[in-house]
Amino acid sequence: MTTQNIYGMTLRAWLLAAVENLLIAGFVVMIAMVFGNVVLRYGFNSGITISEEVSRMIFVWLTFGGAFLVAREDGHLGMSAVVNMMHPKARLMSRISVELASLFCMSLLVIGCWAQAKINMTNYSPVSGIPLGVTYVAGIACGLSIAGLNLQKLLRLLTGRFIEPLPMAVDELLAQSASNKEPRS
Repeated sequence: MTTQNIYGMTLRAWLLAAVENLLIAGFVVMIAMVFGNVVLRYGFNSGITISEEVSRMIFVWLTFGGAFLVAREDGHLGMSAVVNMMHPKARLMSRISVELASLFCMSLLVIGCWAQAKINMTNYSPVSGIPLGVTYVAGIACGLSIAGLNLQKLLRLLTGRFIEPLPMAVDELLAQSASNKEPRS
């Protein structure tokens, strides 16, 4: 995907920026609704009844959206100390098995959320009237997105185009050696 749009961004970069901005906007709306509701309840003995339901739905979407962004950056927990001690072929097999396991989990997530979304699209939240299945659509979107990342990484692993990230300790040593090479005055 090297096609540039009018802003000089690739489509992938533009979509990721859109997801990040939507998550930020959702976070701001959720904070404003919850904070406003707290102020109204304690200060004026009233509140916005819809804010609790909508902020809960936004929170679910934020959680799944954040999981996708972290998965894209390989930021989820791993056992890099163990993996880095492995032989390169064992490391490759380990990475392939991890991607396959994650792909399996994402398929279970999508199947389960799809079933729940179908069931709950006819059930409406009591105050806002939003179908309850909307919250499960977030799981479908997240599962499909992370599954796409898993497939992309598997393809790179199997074709030998996967660039292995440096272990954290190596990154720190390289940064330290670069700072030691600076001229002293």
